[in-house]
Amino acid sequence: MRRLTLLLRFQPQATPPAGDPPALDVTSGPGTVTVLDGDDENGTGDGAPTEASYVTHVTMTGEETFEETGEIFFDGGSLKVSTAVPGIMRAVEAAGTVLGSVIWQVEGTGRFDGATGLVTSSFAIQMDGSGIVEEQVARLLLP
Repeated sequence: MRRLTLLLRFQPQATPPAGDPPALDVTSGPGTVTVLDGDDENGTGDGAPTEASYVTHVTMTGEETFEETGEIFFDGGSLKVSTAVPGIMRAVEAAGTVLGSVIWQVEGTGRFDGATGLVTSSFAIQMDGSGIVEEQVARLLLP
């Protein structure tokens, strides 16, 4: 199996939480893709991905915990993601920020068909509404 490790950076947007339990949708515009490691020059044999975006659905499972499903899209393929362990979000009042993290298991499609692995997402939400910054590390095993 080949290995591929990607660093993805996004500035996503989220809908306001609604319902019981509270749920919200998260979407990103184009994000940056950096290949951190691969068994060959680009890790996929098809050239390294140059663009990424994603959509997910978040359901709060507790005051600070959540589950998330969705899909990360690349040129020529995607990774379907689902929560491997509950994600966490914690407010840091002094910084005016909510910090969060989640680990997703993946199922690849298209150029990533047959890929397995994990994606770790770490994000910061500014409580004043000025934005969200998110970094994801995808560690993939490719057939």
